[in-house]
Amino acid sequence: MFKKIILMFLSLCLVTVAGLGVYGFTIYNQSTDALSKTYKSFGKETNVIAATKPLTLLLMGVDTGSGSRSDRWAGNSDSMILVTVNPKTKKTTMMSLERDILTKIKTADGTTQAKLNAAYANGGADLAISTVQKMMNIHIDRSVLINMKGLVQLVDAVGGITVNNTLGFPISIEENEPEYKAVVEPGEQHINGDQALVYSRMRYQDPEGDYGRQKRQREVIQKVVQKVLSLNSVSHYQAILKAVSNNMQTNVELSSGSIPQLLGYQDAFKNIESKQLKGEGATLPDGGSYQIVTSEHMLEMQNVLRKSLGLDEVTELETNAVLYEELYGSAAPSSGQLGNDATTGAADFSAYSSNPYGTDQNGQYYGQYGQ
Repeated sequence: MFKKIILMFLSLCLVTVAGLGVYGFTIYNQSTDALSKTYKSFGKETNVIAATKPLTLLLMGVDTGSGSRSDRWAGNSDSMILVTVNPKTKKTTMMSLERDILTKIKTADGTTQAKLNAAYANGGADLAISTVQKMMNIHIDRSVLINMKGLVQLVDAVGGITVNNTLGFPISIEENEPEYKAVVEPGEQHINGDQALVYSRMRYQDPEGDYGRQKRQREVIQKVVQKVLSLNSVSHYQAILKAVSNNMQTNVELSSGSIPQLLGYQDAFKNIESKQLKGEGATLPDGGSYQIVTSEHMLEMQNVLRKSLGLDEVTELETNAVLYEELYGSAAPSSGQLGNDATTGAADFSAYSSNPYGTDQNGQYYGQYGQ
């Protein structure tokens, strides 16, 4: 699956604000003209940006089948990152949401149990937003939808980034996907856009699997943001605008009236903390592999987000995730119980069927489960 990093929007906002401060209104006017076409209304908007209050963003990267579909926004939300930006504490928190988390998704036809990424494929951005809100028991102020076609252009536009490959072997995906030839050697490496795509996409050789890949995604986000902060070139700024504006939809209005308000969030982008919502691997009777979250971990991660926004912690869990305790009846998984994707215990699987999930060649959703 075509899963890569979600970094364009953070870079976009940051570089726009930086351009306003460094280059004045010549660049500022260029940016607002280019970005006006990115606006799309979805979800329920709030006035937090105008009031410079703590902000919650849902960033979704769409797998578009390498651009083969007629609708470039049709596909799976193959990457999801929940971002809180607090201008008071000058801190940003990024939390990766595992796409395979088993979730109760409410649709027009009722409630179904499926992987988290099925929400976008089944109901677009609106259903994805409402599903994540219920999962994390938090309101999402704004959302960003990113077509990953512009990833290579974006990293190249900032002059490349420096990452640290700690795996001890070269990262490559050419064996499974021959069209991608780039390699990232072990250790600290300065990489270009093609290498960043491979670096953020590989998972099969990573001992941590998808979680290892998500760590590298968050690393690339932080490195791009750091690089943007250090840029002082008009040509860099214009190249970033070109890469991003053609590959993003958002209900953040990027206009002459709203962009100055983003200045209040600039310092928070300089201090980024990474978090991960984790589950236990399980293979269910439909044959699919899922991530099952424990109630303890879900409550902990909900409170991480609330704390980052300056909200009171909660003691009672409210979520639409299918919890470990619901399936297996115990308070927490025993050591290694589900680590190898094995089904154990007296789980209740009566809600499941063997229906496959996906999108056809026209981008139309079918089935119940994610791949």
